[in-house]
Amino acid sequence: MQSGFGRATAATAVAVVAVGALGTFAMRGWGRVPWSTPSVPWYHSFPFYVFLDVQLSRWALPAGAVAAGAVVAVVALHGSRARWPVRVTATVALELPLALAVAALRDGPRGWTAPLDSTGEYPAGVGQVHGVAAFLGGFPELLASLPSHAGGHPAGAMVVYELLDQVWPGLVGAALGTVAIGCLGAVVAGSLARDELGEEGGRWALTAWALSPVVVLYVATSADAVFAVALGAAVLAAHRGLQRRSAPWTLAGGVGLWAASMLTYSSALLLVFLGVRAAGRLRADRAWALAWAALTAGTVLALAGLCWLATGYDPVAAVRAVAAVYRAAPGSAGRPWLPWVPGDLLAFGGMLGLPLLAALVARAAGVVRERAWASVDAAAFATLLAAASWGFTRGEVERIFQFLVPLVLVAAVRQLLAWRARPPLVAALLAAQAVTVELLFVTRW
Repeated sequence: MQSGFGRATAATAVAVVAVGALGTFAMRGWGRVPWSTPSVPWYHSFPFYVFLDVQLSRWALPAGAVAAGAVVAVVALHGSRARWPVRVTATVALELPLALAVAALRDGPRGWTAPLDSTGEYPAGVGQVHGVAAFLGGFPELLASLPSHAGGHPAGAMVVYELLDQVWPGLVGAALGTVAIGCLGAVVAGSLARDELGEEGGRWALTAWALSPVVVLYVATSADAVFAVALGAAVLAAHRGLQRRSAPWTLAGGVGLWAASMLTYSSALLLVFLGVRAAGRLRADRAWALAWAALTAGTVLALAGLCWLATGYDPVAAVRAVAAVYRAAPGSAGRPWLPWVPGDLLAFGGMLGLPLLAALVARAAGVVRERAWASVDAAAFATLLAAASWGFTRGEVERIFQFLVPLVLVAAVRQLLAWRARPPLVAALLAAQAVTVELLFVTRW
């Protein structure tokens, strides 16, 4: 089955590079904009939100050595006999230097803080959070004065960066805190795959997650990495509650879903994944599926009500205020919807990693062939399609869709196992792609 993996990955690479190259020329008007004009901030490589700018810093040699060492350690960890808690902890620990080292290839340590060093990012607004309760209560009125990124999210996102500022004031604390929290995504990715595919599948997911370009490049530094951990933990707990008929896990899932809803409105997309899984469960265990849904929804609503009573945070008013800000804001809200539906799918899949995208395409065909409509794989694909179609994510999904990585990795790993792909080869391809993108393009996040 190695030949199947090789052919699929090669074909995927050709397709992704071809589309990206055409998108680069198209954004420059097929020659009307000369290459001497800087790519940033307008001329990205549709559908990828990356900007051509070849660069190498004086930090490249030491940073490259650290990155190479981390990659080798991840591969060695995959083949080791380490117990699961040790394996997960080691993956989290290795991801931190890997992400920081790759980010330093272009700009040195400045590459860690540069993505958050703008008036539109969360750290610029921490001075407006005068007490968490007061901030939550007045959030709809404050929204227009907050940084643009905060203006598109619920109040909890701004609170996270206020708390990080309390621990370590300034951009360095915000950047390193973001990366450190984002590295915890390994726990979710590995656990979900292990639940579905067993120990070997869990090991594969940890390796793929740790070296996926979308993780390596956008954990350092994108606030969406923080959101991804919260959303991933929520869906993992809720899914375990459904599958294991566990009230404690279900309650934990409800708590997680509420917390996720306080960070990003993308949390609503988790309902697609859980809804597909619950629909399949209805046939085998109707009583528990309904009880699980009621307990999950009840927990979310109860916590939202308690938060309202305690702080005055009105989620309905917050949504209305965010919608008004979003409609008036420049950028993605003004982009045409239709081209970005397939564009988002390709951009996320391509940056996830060429071998992983090849596996996803093959597995999607397998889901259709098997009619496995209620499977974890089908639920992940449905969520990805919903995310690309709902209209709020028109581009820039390489960072925005980070919360989907643990979900789609289950399907990708299932196919890699069927192909009997070799972990060192897949790891090398993923790492090489991450470094290549970092050196050739500005990712902005």
